[in-house]
Amino acid sequence: MRMSRRLFVVLLANNDHGKSSLIKSLLSQGLGQSSHKPQKGRRGLVSPWGREIDAFVFVRSFQETEKAEHKTIVGALDGNDPHWREREFILFPSHVNGDSENHTQQMIEAAHAAGFDVIAASLILGSDRKDYAKIWSQNWDERWTLPNPETEDWQGKIDALGRDLWTWICRALAS
Repeated sequence: MRMSRRLFVVLLANNDHGKSSLIKSLLSQGLGQSSHKPQKGRRGLVSPWGREIDAFVFVRSFQETEKAEHKTIVGALDGNDPHWREREFILFPSHVNGDSENHTQQMIEAAHAAGFDVIAASLILGSDRKDYAKIWSQNWDERWTLPNPETEDWQGKIDALGRDLWTWICRALAS
């Protein structure tokens, strides 16, 4: 077993901001193969430098898929992966509107209690930052901003952002 940093990354964005496409690109990089329809689950990912990373990846926001069944963040984590506390990397998307401030606070508390550093990775569509302020003021260990300007070539841009995010995550895990 090696010494390592453990990350819990919360990809923040509302619907139709590009989260699913970005996660698809990130997983394609980490898996070393195209991921046509990514599904949540445990993954053995590989950094650009060949380092193996034990991960659990949620591909949809808590509010979209987990809230109805599990009610709480810890319930969703335990219900999907009883060994999540042992993983090196967790990716768990969240919306930023509505009751999301409560959900992100639960994510931070659960991750910190399990020994993770928690990163808010905010996917900003255009200049729409109004829903982020209360969430950004929470006790994150780091805050990353992923600008997603509105352009016609949105798919190419999101693919590039997904690759960049994967590289940032891998660098942070190795630091």
